[in-house]
This record gives sequence, C-alpha cells and structure tokens, in this order.
Amino acid sequence: MNGLLQGLHALAYTLLALVLLTELGNALCRRMLIRMRRPGVSDSSADGAFSAGRLIGWLERLVLAVGLLSNSWEILAAVIALKTVARFKELDQRDFAEYFLVGSLFSILWAIVVTGAWMLYDQHWGIGMRATLMDWLSVSSLPPLIETAKVGG
Repeated sequence: MNGLLQGLHALAYTLLALVLLTELGNALCRRMLIRMRRPGVSDSSADGAFSAGRLIGWLERLVLAVGLLSNSWEILAAVIALKTVARFKELDQRDFAEYFLVGSLFSILWAIVVTGAWMLYDQHWGIGMRATLMDWLSVSSLPPLIETAKVGG
C-alpha cells in the first residue's frame, strides 16, 4: 500500500507541475502581454478556444522542461532559434519585437521556475523520479553491445 500512496503522490505533484507549466503559464503570459497593450491581443479568451499561440506556448514550455530535466541546456538554444526563425520578418517591427521578446523571456523563465520547483520537490519530498530517469538515460545503463558501438563508432 505504501508504494501505491507514493505513486499517487508522485502523480499528483507531477500533474500540478504540468498544469502550472501549461495552463497557468499561458494565463500569466497573456495577462502580462495584455498589460503591454499590444494591438491584437484581446482581454477575452474566446471561451476557451484552443488557439495556435496557446498550443505553441504549451509545447515550448514542455520542451524546455524536458531539456531542464535532462540537463540538456542546448534545447533552450534550439527553442529560441526556432521561435526566431518562425517570426524573423516580423522582428523588424519594434513593437512586435519587444512583445515577442517579453513573451519569450517570460515563457523561458516560467519553465525554469516551475521545472526547478518540481525537481526540488521531487528530490526532497517526492520519490526521486528525476534521478531514476537520469539513470535510465545515462550511457552506463545502455546494454554493452550498444555502448561498445557508440564508443567505437
């Protein structure tokens, strides 16, 4: 029974982190951008309609969280590069560039804060999911045939 409670506890704090990362992250970012009074950003959220920007925000922060959890900081650079390439032509407009930079920096900072809080909680009061994941992903845990091929190839 103790294992079941630990599993439920881990599920609960992980789901909370996912909601904070995605839904609350979108809501806070939208509030901040509305306060900047950027034309085209309305105060209403179209009755929960799922927009492309909302989905991009979710995916961006989830990818950043995966990078942070796996100590792959190059993922941060990849996300910034992808966002910049996608909006390259619009970055010539100063108001859009500022809007884009504020939204991007908020999203990155939010992902770092929420993921860092999850990692601390998992390490001190959780079941150590991140440590187990890192063990699974380490080269030393690969079967000898794959490890030899990787080193020799």
